[in-house]
Amino acid sequence: MLSGTGGEETGGVALSEGEGHKSQVERDRLQDPAENPEGAKQVKLLAGRICAVVGILFAVGGLIGPILAGGSSVSAGVMGMILGILAYFLGARRIGTITVILSVAALFFGLAASQDLIPGIEGSDRGLPAIEPNAGEN
Repeated sequence: MLSGTGGEETGGVALSEGEGHKSQVERDRLQDPAENPEGAKQVKLLAGRICAVVGILFAVGGLIGPILAGGSSVSAGVMGMILGILAYFLGARRIGTITVILSVAALFFGLAASQDLIPGIEGSDRGLPAIEPNAGEN
């Protein structure tokens, strides 16, 4: 040990008592999102990406649902938009934007299908009876 260095010298590098391997407490502190701002950003980004993927699944379901089931619903498109906006604010900007665009397309497709504007899909809002009531009573 050299005098005046405060630590051991190994291969030209002086190691002081406070340097070297981190203790378990320091590693745990760095893994805690409240203590580590970089970890908090990563958690927000992961949550945003999960929201975006779930929103894309809602949007795809909103596009495929009227074709396969024949009925239409706009709730899948609305849920996809909400999740896409949440993903955008959590930091997943690109995939959040894609989710919102797909969800708006699913919403418009569901509205068009419910109004009988898409051939082959019967509108759910236009279910009129085959014979108009009171038509022959004049």
